[in-house]
Amino acid sequence: RVPFVISVGSQPITNAQSIDVVAFDLASGTPAAGWKGSAKNYSDYNIPYWVAFPQLPHAGYWGLGAVVTLADGSQMQAQFTIEALDKPNSPQIGDTPPASHSRTLATEPDITKLSSDNPAEPGLYQMTVAEALQSGKPTVVTFATPAYCTSRLCAPVVNSVKTVYYDLKDKVNFIHIEVYKTFNPLVYADEMTEWKLQGEPWTFVIDAKGKVTANLGGPLSPRELTEALQPLLAP
Repeated sequence: RVPFVISVGSQPITNAQSIDVVAFDLASGTPAAGWKGSAKNYSDYNIPYWVAFPQLPHAGYWGLGAVVTLADGSQMQAQFTIEALDKPNSPQIGDTPPASHSRTLATEPDITKLSSDNPAEPGLYQMTVAEALQSGKPTVVTFATPAYCTSRLCAPVVNSVKTVYYDLKDKVNFIHIEVYKTFNPLVYADEMTEWKLQGEPWTFVIDAKGKVTANLGGPLSPRELTEALQPLLAP
């Protein structure tokens, strides 16, 4: 999953109708075994973004070339670079994530010490990850620091999680883990090390058996999170 925003200068392009993507190996300049595909748009986010799922034959640095078709039919091109790893350290699809004994309102009643979100939703701080994995229900775990995020994506991601929480809280566990365990000074939370995360935000979708079914880094809209959860919900 490669999320991206297309912009001209500092202004995001919001009138793109479609984006076709081609991946090529930066080391050799050759295409990724002929891979090309269309990106999917998520406009229900503060900045509309697109997601591509390139199929890459090996790890390394890859270029992604995008052909953007605008509303008037005209086209523009853009390129960006990604790094593909053989095996990322953080939990991947199919893995059982760490059964973290994350902080909750039961152990820390002052919600301002659990979250830099304003206002924080108490429902996201009721259950530890360890408890959620034993609950027999799907779970969403989001690592984000709304007030201190260097990428400025954390607050919108937590807002997306809260939106879906209000719709599905009876069917799904929702947990927000703050990136920092103290705010003055800023000290990384133990769970960031436990889950081997570098950077933020990250959102993990976990099924009722405790296996990761989606790991969603960067921007995340309510619609994309709902789509990731839909296969896990009982009819």
